[in-house]
Amino acid sequence: MVKLLVAKILCMVGVFFFMLLASLLPVKIIETDFEKAHRSKKILSLCNTFGGGVFLATCFNALLPAVREKLQKVLSLGHISTDYPLAETILLLGFFMTVFVEQLILTFRKEKPSFIDLETFNAGSDVGSDSEYESP
Repeated sequence: MVKLLVAKILCMVGVFFFMLLASLLPVKIIETDFEKAHRSKKILSLCNTFGGGVFLATCFNALLPAVREKLQKVLSLGHISTDYPLAETILLLGFFMTVFVEQLILTFRKEKPSFIDLETFNAGSDVGSDSEYESP
């Protein structure tokens, strides 16, 4: 049991440092050579999309089944039975709340983002379609 806990903690620390390195790499590329960063905009966009896919896969393959199991235990303690997909509904409410808060912050933000070109994050769509700002 202790070995499993140590393995989980080591994996968690390893994933943290890997994600930290991977998330700081685009910033370092942009800071070092603007021409190089401008040319690799599509690659950064694809990496961002891949990261989103990893989060979705983690959610659907690992977190959602665990939430279903825990929610079923809680509902059984209260003698509540339902066929409604409650875990999925809670997940979607959390997702839409996150998107709503993010859009609210972007709407009321006073300054433009400084070091990252916004076209990198909206995969080259038209300016203004995904954000409130024009690209620098």
